[in-house]
Amino acid sequence: MHEASQEQLSFAAAVLDALPQAALLLDRDLRIVRVNRRLTTLLRLPEGLDLSPGTPRERVLGHLAGMLERPEERDRLLEESETHGPVTRTTDYHLRDGRVLRRRRAPVGDGDRPLGHLWLVEDVTRQREAEEDLYGQVRKLAALADERAAFAGRTLHELRTPLATVLSFAQLLLEPAGGPLSPEQASYVDAILRNALRMRSVAEDLPKTAAGAPRTEPRLGQVLVHELIERVVLEALQRAEGTGPYVTADCPPVGPPLVADAFMLTGALEELLGNALRFTPEDGRVEVVGRPAPDHWTIQVKDTGIGVPLEYHEEIFTPFVRAPNARREGHPGTGLGLAGALDAVRLHGGTIRVRDRDGQPGAVFTVRLPVTGRRVTGTHP
Repeated sequence: MHEASQEQLSFAAAVLDALPQAALLLDRDLRIVRVNRRLTTLLRLPEGLDLSPGTPRERVLGHLAGMLERPEERDRLLEESETHGPVTRTTDYHLRDGRVLRRRRAPVGDGDRPLGHLWLVEDVTRQREAEEDLYGQVRKLAALADERAAFAGRTLHELRTPLATVLSFAQLLLEPAGGPLSPEQASYVDAILRNALRMRSVAEDLPKTAAGAPRTEPRLGQVLVHELIERVVLEALQRAEGTGPYVTADCPPVGPPLVADAFMLTGALEELLGNALRFTPEDGRVEVVGRPAPDHWTIQVKDTGIGVPLEYHEEIFTPFVRAPNARREGHPGTGLGLAGALDAVRLHGGTIRVRDRDGQPGAVFTVRLPVTGRRVTGTHP
């Protein structure tokens, strides 16, 4: 390119003008061969500036250096421009007018002594802003994850002692030395033990949940679905002490037993029922319906409450996420209950879906569980 013909120069000009980037072509002695129109516009080169073939590159280089905001970038630009070896380099520069330009410098031709050198320059201001915004969001998410982990650790620490006390005294009540209990009293103590054990399991799983780690594997045994539903509904009614929505249970005492972890499924159903009761007014209605099939069970929790916005039908199963109408109306909650229920159901190879009540107020949560206790992996549908 040292002694290029007019035809070669015309060809180089046509090629550079066809490029989508601003471009500067230098010969092997670092003199200008061609500057395309995009570079003239991007660098706002003065009208009348001599950029004819053979002109020293300093005409463009000096103009660009004068536009730079950071002295260290100006020094690097001048230093790097002294030599142009066979290596491609990419550098970003911050201009005084707020723009960020990215220069890609590449040799033209093979070997240690290229025929020339090509600069490709583009405005990456918006791209850099998007990158900075993304990095900021990542930093915020990392900080939030740290806060969640710290919260989970503190919660587990604070709950261990009182839960151990509850469990110890409940077990003492069941000892013969403490005197006989009536069947009703024994059922109350059994409920205390069962729920305290579940609370301890939930507390111990909090650090795993905060870190996104899987829960403990289920301990499989035979579960009678009608007994599960009746027990969960009865205990919810006992806790409510006659207040709250009207609650019904509907499940036939027939159908195949589930091969499942009774402890986990009880917790999952309690979360779904508790969620329905929390968001349903006192004059509303909550139904728990179980239906068998040859290879699976379907359990539905239906309510006439505030419902779930369509765009949150999947989001509400994410830890710490709550639907905006729940937050807006001041309903208490941590956003962990439904996530825990989904975890428990998934560990049994099942699914949970939520939908509206066909145009009526409220929501329908549907749990589908295979009878075999088969564990599968996958994402929530």
